[in-house]
Amino acid sequence: MTVLRLSLAAAALTLAFAAQAQTAPTRIEQRFSTFAGSDANSTSLVAGLRTGSAIKLTGSGETTTFTSPTKPMGYGNITRALDLAQRQLAAGGITDPTPKELQAALMGGTVSGPNGEISYQGVLQMRADGMGWGQIAHEIGVHPGLGRPVTTASVPAASSRASTSGIVNAAGGRVTAGNGHGRAVGASNRPSEPATISTAAGSAAGGLGIVKGGGSGNGNAFGHGK
Repeated sequence: MTVLRLSLAAAALTLAFAAQAQTAPTRIEQRFSTFAGSDANSTSLVAGLRTGSAIKLTGSGETTTFTSPTKPMGYGNITRALDLAQRQLAAGGITDPTPKELQAALMGGTVSGPNGEISYQGVLQMRADGMGWGQIAHEIGVHPGLGRPVTTASVPAASSRASTSGIVNAAGGRVTAGNGHGRAVGASNRPSEPATISTAAGSAAGGLGIVKGGGSGNGNAFGHGK
């Protein structure tokens, strides 16, 4: 009876390990299928990195073939490699890479991104050079953990609008043109001249509007630009 139980337990463990071995590549292939461009590309990536065989990627009118410079990798390392490549490409504005762009991120190379040419050292090439995953993540500028792609904050273009706040000096006259909006109130030192109220609307640099005119009223007003 004991022998039978041991045999059954051994058989169950064998089946469990076999199921896990079959599930691991499937999970990875499904995770990176969209990123790779197709199920076939994802399967080729996982199989090529696992066995060291040639990887063939097809899509966007392109076909490229390459072999990883690393030794055959375990499924955990395959996930890390593809995840880092995915997030590095996303940081450069490439979220739907072509086969050549994906190859560049993995093997090294230069591609044309949305913001100009981008040069990649290659995640697999750095790994083959002996770098750890944390070092590679630091080198390419992404968080070392798995997760959503980390994008590089874009630098906003120079705005044609004025600053959102400023000071308007009232001197009993008209306001120069600008994008800022505000109300300027000046109190005249001439009894015969009433206090004036002017609306600032112009493109004064930095949100600063200057009230000019021939009047002698003095005052300060604060306005907020668009």
